[in-house]
Amino acid sequence: MVQNRKNLALVVSILVMLTTFVYAQGTKEETAFPTKKTGRITVYASGPSGMLDKLEEIFEKEHGDVIDTVQMGCGPLRQRVWTEMQSGSIKADVFWGSDPLLFDALDKKGALDGYVPTNIADVKDTFLTTKNYTLVNERYGVIIYNGEKLQGDRVPRSYLDLLSPTLRNKVTHSDPAQSSTALAIVASLWDMFDRDWGYQKALVENGLFLSRKNSDVPSKIQEGEFDAGIAPHDEVMRLQKKAKQEGYPTPLMISWPEEGVLAIQRPVAISKNPSRSQEMQHVAEEFVNFLISKQAQIVTVNFSFISVRKDVPLPQGVPATLTVKKVNWDELSEMQDTIRDEFTKISQ
Repeated sequence: MVQNRKNLALVVSILVMLTTFVYAQGTKEETAFPTKKTGRITVYASGPSGMLDKLEEIFEKEHGDVIDTVQMGCGPLRQRVWTEMQSGSIKADVFWGSDPLLFDALDKKGALDGYVPTNIADVKDTFLTTKNYTLVNERYGVIIYNGEKLQGDRVPRSYLDLLSPTLRNKVTHSDPAQSSTALAIVASLWDMFDRDWGYQKALVENGLFLSRKNSDVPSKIQEGEFDAGIAPHDEVMRLQKKAKQEGYPTPLMISWPEEGVLAIQRPVAISKNPSRSQEMQHVAEEFVNFLISKQAQIVTVNFSFISVRKDVPLPQGVPATLTVKKVNWDELSEMQDTIRDEFTKISQ
């Protein structure tokens, strides 16, 4: 019994020594890398994962492991940022994507930092703004159609062509109640048609189907579920590019509407946060500078977004002579709830 107690005491002593050693080693290792969690910023971003991953990789190659990117769709980004703002604090240091409606509303609430990029002189005049955010790129709302089903005179050349009886129950666009970009498209169409709901009412009466998100629109048309729709051009061009690279045919086609494409800009902003350290503020500002650098803009153009810079060309396949319909986002941001609610009434 005495021997057993001695053995037990010995085992306990060894365990204590091992625990102390491991703890000491862990403390030493943690102390050896004290900057691992220092100066990191959180970025909320919407867009293709491949593009967002590539941009983070390039930025961190120069600046180190300083970004935590939370990727989400434009609708979830809008909802998350707005909800956090209403709760008292936007958790993201930087957020990018969605549309100007969200950013204008946040700016009016005083939620945005007024940082102006050091390379803003490289941005085209049409993309300059006096707001507390920066326009990074642009996408065009266009008509998408299935080229196997619609050919010749049946190809929709105008938004009005989508009202044809031959397209009854065969047209789709995303739901503005769920998609931020869809809200921008609906607002733009309403503005283009003299701020009258007649066009949207006619679409609904012709059997318009509301997809949950923008990426569903080209997917459903490609699969043959619908013949045509309205969605951002970049979604379609990426699917076309993928089909070409992987060697399979796609019926997806873009019609650049006679009335003009619907210009939807993608802003970036730094949230206003007095408690943010100078180091983190600097990283946030450098990231905004980076997004409008030529290097980053070329990456976004490769994913078919329109660049805001003077020295970066259009994506391959986008016509140089397009009628581009731009709207007064500042004015529409005051009316976005009314626009969303009115469309919901029409579509029910």
